[in-house]
Amino acid sequence: MRLAFRPLGAYLLVLPLLAWNLVLGPSLVDPRLTSDAHSPAWLLAAEGITRILCFAFPLLLPLQGRHPRHKAGWAIYALGTLVYFASWLPLIWAPASAWSNAAAGLLAPRLTPFLPFLGIALIGDAWPYSALTAAFILLHGWHGIQNLGF
Repeated sequence: MRLAFRPLGAYLLVLPLLAWNLVLGPSLVDPRLTSDAHSPAWLLAAEGITRILCFAFPLLLPLQGRHPRHKAGWAIYALGTLVYFASWLPLIWAPASAWSNAAAGLLAPRLTPFLPFLGIALIGDAWPYSALTAAFILLHGWHGIQNLGF
């Protein structure tokens, strides 16, 4: 893994995820998805720091595609991004549905970002990035689990 600032580089792969969050995030109004009231300050801070690092780190990664690992990364990124986007749709379009009120449905948008992040890590040959994103998903999921009780 060679780290060096690359004009956008793998950051281009983060942009659809950011845009999705910015455009559709306000549509998620269920407090089981949005509340911070049941989480300790240290968890929210750790989640916030790892989130920033997950979205900034790809600035250091190249876009690659020659090695079979890179090709697998592209496939995981594409499929993972679709799964992540799809995890939001029932919560927006059918908030009263059984899926949108089940733990799996409520946690899906918090857990499925690991797939596109894993794809980015493979594309950029960056195992530390996959470890960082695993830490973020763990904290993000933990925050979500704390919201399920109300």
